[in-house]
Amino acid sequence: MDIVHLVILVAAGLGGGFVAGLFGVGGGIIFAPVLFFYYQQIGVSPEALAPLTIGSSLFCTMITAGASAWVQYGKRAVVSRVAVIVGLFSAAIVLIMTRWITTRPWYDGEAFQIVFSIVLLALVVRMVVRFESEPEKDVFDPQRLGGGTLAGTGTAAGAIASAAGVGGGVVLVPAYNHFLRLPMHIATGTSSATIVFISLAGILAYGWLGQGANTPELTLGYVDAIRGLFLAVPATFTAQLGVRTAHRLNQRMLQLLFAALAGIVALRLLWDVAAG
Repeated sequence: MDIVHLVILVAAGLGGGFVAGLFGVGGGIIFAPVLFFYYQQIGVSPEALAPLTIGSSLFCTMITAGASAWVQYGKRAVVSRVAVIVGLFSAAIVLIMTRWITTRPWYDGEAFQIVFSIVLLALVVRMVVRFESEPEKDVFDPQRLGGGTLAGTGTAAGAIASAAGVGGGVVLVPAYNHFLRLPMHIATGTSSATIVFISLAGILAYGWLGQGANTPELTLGYVDAIRGLFLAVPATFTAQLGVRTAHRLNQRMLQLLFAALAGIVALRLLWDVAAG
């Protein structure tokens, strides 16, 4: 690994950590495209490109989400029961989906780019369009903790995580806020805690199913922990900064700026597919 790649990974880790703490999305929307383009540059085989990107991104996401969740828990911004139940549903879906993805040769780099771009564009819509609850209704309602709601949320988050290498926060945060009526800062904290379960399941699945695959040296199956640490370790510091910022600032302008960033990344990925 040359110094330029090292600097890029560390810088992306710093940015991804801040994003994870601020929005409760895990940071994978930064980690996954950075790792994808990095693996392309170093010549990872086409058949290993998508699963290696996803597995390694989930490794980074787990560490970053864990750091965010720890700070959020200290601020009483995590509903543990919700995080555990949804996390377990999501983990089961991740294990099923990962097996399916790694045995389908058509899910290559281009397919990953398309799926990831769709996730990003959905995130752009969520951040640009106001879905704010009325203040008097923005109160946690225990009656909404039905098994169907939690199972549906977990299923959607797990499917996105296993296919795109993100923690599923793009589903979790709005679901927690709008369906369970969790206030936004608690929805963000609970999302971070849930993502720990989701990403851990993904790491185990991609690590196990990638044994013997044509991947770079020092990887565990489809999980590149060595390079992932250059992203994840810096991210743990900025994740805490992102959490503190989220509790202090009006997020509207930050949401719009981040939506612009996500849109640019999505368009770049789709452009590469069209040009390829």
